[in-house]
Amino acid sequence: MTLETNLEQRLHLLEDKQAVLELKYRYLNACDEKQPDVVAECFKRGKIDIDFGHIGQFDNREDFVSVFKALGCHEHIIDMHHAKNPVFLDLTQNSARLKISMRFQSINTQDKTSIELGGYYLDGYQKVGGRWFITQSSFTINSVKMMDFSTQENRLIYAGNCMPK
Repeated sequence: MTLETNLEQRLHLLEDKQAVLELKYRYLNACDEKQPDVVAECFKRGKIDIDFGHIGQFDNREDFVSVFKALGCHEHIIDMHHAKNPVFLDLTQNSARLKISMRFQSINTQDKTSIELGGYYLDGYQKVGGRWFITQSSFTINSVKMMDFSTQENRLIYAGNCMPK
């Protein structure tokens, strides 16, 4: 193997890492901006594996996007996803596994409630035709805070390390 080949391979891996991260960020931004078509485009067509706990488990992007529309695509829902601390668990020319921390805040101006979640995604990615797609995604919650701001005094509804039962 020549130095040029090694550098070229390393460059491709760096480009792939960047493409995977940009895909994850595109997905999160599309969620915040209520763009279900863009959300769907981030996931591979056909069979996938999504486990978002209390939101549901899905084996295709269409069912997931349907629930996303029902829960999040309303004027009175204001969502903010903030991903950080990405760690690649595996990366090849055509597949990747990524762990990335996420802070999530949702404000419901109609019900006058808010929720803050902390946790991490474990995602699988596949490159198809030169383009990366999410093929697997699970979210593990490690902190929850739910608030009621319907009166002048904010009231804590729930705090813990998992969603309330």
